[in-house]
Amino acid sequence: MKKAIKKTLKITGIVLLVLIAAAFIIPIAFKKQITSLVKKEINKSLTATVEFKDVSLSLFRHFPKVSISLDELSVTGTNEFAGDTLVSAANIDVSANLISVIKGKDIKVSGIYLESPRIHALVNKDGKANWDITKPSTDTSASADTSASAFKMSLSKYAIRNGYIYYEDKTADMSAEISGLNHEGSGDFTQDLFTLSTQTKADAVNFNYAGIPYLVKTQTDVDADIVVDNRASKYSFKTEDINLNNLKLSADGFFQLVNDSTYNMDINFKSPSNDFKDILSLVPAVYKNDFDKIKTSGSAAFNGFVKGTYSATQLPAYDVNLEVKDGFFQYPDLPKPVKNIQLSLQASNKDGQLDNTVVNLSKGHLEMDNEPFDFRFIFKNPQTAQYIDAAAKGKLDLSQVTQFVKLEGNTKLAGIVGADIFAKGNMSALQTQQGDFSAGGFLDIQKLFYSSSAFPQPIQNGNIKVQIANSGGIADNTEIVIPSGHIEVGKDPVDFTLQLKRPMSSIDFNGTAKGSFNLDNVKQFVQLEQGSSVTGLLDAALSFAGNKTAIDKGEYDKISLSGTTNLNKFKYVSKDYPGGIGISTTQLTFNPKTVALNNLAGNYLNSNFTANGVLNNLIGYALKNEPLQGTVNVNVDKMNLNDWMGTDTASAVAANASSTAATSSAPFLVPAGLNLTLNAKAGQVTYDKVNYNNINGTLVLNDETVKLQNVQADALEGTMNFNGSYSTKLNKKDPAVSLSYDIKDIDIQKAFLSFNTVKQLMPVAQFLAGKLNSQLTVTGNLNGNMMPELSSLTGKGTLLLLEGVLKKFAPLEKIASTLQIQELQSITLKDIKNSIEFANGKVLVKPFTVKVKDIEMQIGGTHSFDQSIDYIVAMKVPRKYLGTQGNNLINGLVTQANNKGVAVKVSDMIDLNIKMGGNINNPTIKTDLKEVAGDAVADLKQQAQDFAQQKIDSAKQTIKDSVTAVKDQVVSDLKDELKNKILGNKDTTQKANTLDSTKTKAGDKIKNTLNNLLKKKKEN
Repeated sequence: MKKAIKKTLKITGIVLLVLIAAAFIIPIAFKKQITSLVKKEINKSLTATVEFKDVSLSLFRHFPKVSISLDELSVTGTNEFAGDTLVSAANIDVSANLISVIKGKDIKVSGIYLESPRIHALVNKDGKANWDITKPSTDTSASADTSASAFKMSLSKYAIRNGYIYYEDKTADMSAEISGLNHEGSGDFTQDLFTLSTQTKADAVNFNYAGIPYLVKTQTDVDADIVVDNRASKYSFKTEDINLNNLKLSADGFFQLVNDSTYNMDINFKSPSNDFKDILSLVPAVYKNDFDKIKTSGSAAFNGFVKGTYSATQLPAYDVNLEVKDGFFQYPDLPKPVKNIQLSLQASNKDGQLDNTVVNLSKGHLEMDNEPFDFRFIFKNPQTAQYIDAAAKGKLDLSQVTQFVKLEGNTKLAGIVGADIFAKGNMSALQTQQGDFSAGGFLDIQKLFYSSSAFPQPIQNGNIKVQIANSGGIADNTEIVIPSGHIEVGKDPVDFTLQLKRPMSSIDFNGTAKGSFNLDNVKQFVQLEQGSSVTGLLDAALSFAGNKTAIDKGEYDKISLSGTTNLNKFKYVSKDYPGGIGISTTQLTFNPKTVALNNLAGNYLNSNFTANGVLNNLIGYALKNEPLQGTVNVNVDKMNLNDWMGTDTASAVAANASSTAATSSAPFLVPAGLNLTLNAKAGQVTYDKVNYNNINGTLVLNDETVKLQNVQADALEGTMNFNGSYSTKLNKKDPAVSLSYDIKDIDIQKAFLSFNTVKQLMPVAQFLAGKLNSQLTVTGNLNGNMMPELSSLTGKGTLLLLEGVLKKFAPLEKIASTLQIQELQSITLKDIKNSIEFANGKVLVKPFTVKVKDIEMQIGGTHSFDQSIDYIVAMKVPRKYLGTQGNNLINGLVTQANNKGVAVKVSDMIDLNIKMGGNINNPTIKTDLKEVAGDAVADLKQQAQDFAQQKIDSAKQTIKDSVTAVKDQVVSDLKDELKNKILGNKDTTQKANTLDSTKTKAGDKIKNTLNNLLKKKKEN
């Protein structure tokens, strides 16, 4: 018996040991296989960019299921949502059947668990959703992967822990935000009809629709059983377990997915309780401070329904009602209550047509310290009559608020607010006839004071009076006036006036503003990026007048803007500008048509600069995205562009330029909204290894292009003159460049060591010491590191060697050693001029003549950017210079010629044809007598013709590619424009502009290519 027990325990122990070992070994053994499957499924299914840090497997988390976990997952959009993160999560955990994982196919997924996900769901103005990232199932392209998925959904449970969700639909002016979300659901997802049990808790829910906040930081708790009908995509529910703060709701109905953008629904909800305290809990300031201790009385009712279809063109019908009677609340430790709260609110739409929307706050009343405050607001027919009936009347001593309501932290509030405002009638701009519209009253704020932990510099001494008047019964005759206003932020005062007339048609405005502002206080109003700061002092005295109609029509001469602004001791620091951008002083003087930039002085990355000039069309630039025009004069003492471009770019400059590997760098994008002329001067500019001194010239920024005009500089012991352009209009990834330069007296060795293009175009410079003049024109593209894409460069130019010494040049040494001509080992050159052309990675060197003593060489040919050479040398050499080996070579060539029947007589002057191949550091040569080899000059001409034909063929292909790309883009733009017309979208200006822009860019690119092609044909 003991042996049997002992044996049983032993077997059990072994089995447990094997199981535990397997639990550790299986995840390790199958990790690589699972990682490969995950990546394959993602690439096959999604169009988005998906990244994750690691894949891990475990048998312990969901035993006996195996856990497949993705760490630090992110899903980033493409196209119009490029750069926007749809989902990020600390961890996504999937539970699956162990045997199916081992088999590596039909992996049955039974659970999905998201840890700390952040989800940003967006619908843009065109109705496109950023979560539409799955590849179409009807993809019939050759590259489409039609193999079955390795994963099979057998889902029974899912969960979200500590989640964050932000949803925004710009077509419906609706947004929702959920923080601290914990949600889980369970059910048999393999069935067409099943019950999904869900539990949801959220720390804070915000919901806004049409600019109105319906929920603000609302704690939410929902338990619901949902009947899921997968065949009809219908989800039905009934629950009494919805809690919004202290408000309990019951709801029932269904939600049905018709297609990707259309939903049917029929939902009813109500609050079973009639306790005013439950409704009061939806007020954030009240709920978050000792709400459980607050005393309340009064009744409340809340109910409603939503029924119908929601789509991009339709809304469901709805009716939401809130009624409060005799409301009262008081904190036990505060002396006074808020009482006699009466509220009757209804928001409804009978059929989903937007113009049938009605918001009816028919009654509103409350009393604080026996001071009554009454208000009402009715608004309907928002698309046609725009009927309003609104009024507010009362007086509130803000210093007494703390006796009724607990404010957060060290918040302080004071001031007197008095109001007696009303408006009633149709506000539509079409209402131009005398009617029954009336409006009037005032809003008076005196001695306003507010400070808190977020506002350490208080808003104080606020005195603002708003007067409203209307005459003639026409809404457009309403006039709103602020005769005088004063406010202080800390110790910075601002005084202002404003008059608004004709608010329903042209909106005439007239106003002034004068004051100062410490920019360090910006952080009280704007959330700056971590590590960012702004300091400085802004002074302004401005007056303005005009109307919105003139702005809409671009009639800016009808807008009056005058005055000055002064900015002193400004500094901006951020992660992109850790050293900060500083402006010690500047002044802007505003005139009716122009803005004068005066006495700007600043610094950036050890560069001190000054500027002045005139700017035009500032209003159009600020309000209508029209080009900012003007002329600015800039002076800089010194600039180190290696620092300005950043570490990544600077290191790339130093790298081998022949490398075209992709990097994470991006080129500088020229802003689209500028038409500026910059007259620039700089004492010294450092770029890569070169110092440029005494720089002056003109830069024109226009149409996403920077043009260089007559830029002059001293460098490399000589002078330089540049003209050219840099453009990101047609290609944002590989900017187009064109450059023409005229350089004089530069040191050849320094140029070779400084410029990668010199190394490619003129590799002989490595072995040449002396001075050079050159004129060159070049077009091509830069890569993301702002370095030339050598294969794209096309151009031509001349090189004039003033005087120099050529030595240790392998091709010349090869000729010298083959013919034993000592005079060619090292030669002195003077006034040697040659012409070059380059395209498609090749350089054509046109024939030029070199004389060394009485040795004459005519040289020409091609070399590639990879340093391979194909040169022809027609050489006349006196026999007296040939050594023994050279003479033997000549005699051998003569013998070979005579044996072939070619009579050759050798005189004292020998004509040789030399063909050179290999590369510049390891050349090969082939020699022959002219009488045998033929005319070397004719061979050089044929080389030039072949080179020209290659350029023509390349240009033709460029035109073909451009036409294809433009055709595709025009078709896409036409589809969008047609969609707008079918759906009745009003704002088609932007789409039309896009289509026009596409056509213009197409014409520009094809025209430029044709011009270059025709020019080349003419030259050839």
